[in-house]
Amino acid sequence: MNIFKGIKSFGALYHDGAPQPRPSRPWVTDFSILPVPYKGMELGNISEFEPAPDWSRWCLGDTPTHPNNTLNWIVIEDSTRRLYICDRMILVRVSWQDLFDAGYVDGAEVVIDGKTYTCRLMTGGTDYQVGTDGLSGGHPTDNEWDCFVSGEEQVEGLPTLTAKDRTGVLSDKVLQASHNQFWNWIGAVSWTSTPYANRETARCCRGYQAGQFFYLNTYDHRHEDIGWRPVLEQLL
Repeated sequence: MNIFKGIKSFGALYHDGAPQPRPSRPWVTDFSILPVPYKGMELGNISEFEPAPDWSRWCLGDTPTHPNNTLNWIVIEDSTRRLYICDRMILVRVSWQDLFDAGYVDGAEVVIDGKTYTCRLMTGGTDYQVGTDGLSGGHPTDNEWDCFVSGEEQVEGLPTLTAKDRTGVLSDKVLQASHNQFWNWIGAVSWTSTPYANRETARCCRGYQAGQFFYLNTYDHRHEDIGWRPVLEQLL
């Protein structure tokens, strides 16, 4: 059984040795290609990998002195492990292949504040729940995104998706609602570790239009709305 243990703030994303601001608008960073998710939405301010696509220049590191640069982690624990799921995407214009090359898809060791973690992506299902309707969520539903974000597993303390969170119709009210403020999924498609069952080059990603939204993209594409939401895992 999974237990929600609260939110913990520590660590940061570093670029060229400097801690990057925690995105205050953690969504799509360019409206010139994609339509604005809803009228009046400001441009996102997530760091971008593509201008400096070299992992020797990027890393997760120790907790910085300024709290605006510190990452927030949703802590979920079972009998064998503790997960720290970042509450938002922290890097866009980074492909699934980029993350795989760095080891961040299936798990790479990182050290933050002297503690060692395995850094990886959430699992997200291998196919659409119904047909090709992304609003139906992912299949099978025992993946981490659906268990924790979509609420397939009732974990006490995690917010519940409301009917408005599920419709795919975005607005400032949905942006400000408790579920999105907790998980930050509007306008942000998080890569998962999971290959799509029906196309070799496709990888599954989640979020953007609804809390449970299931989406596909080609593994080596970099986009302004798709990115890295890290998960840290510790064995107990």
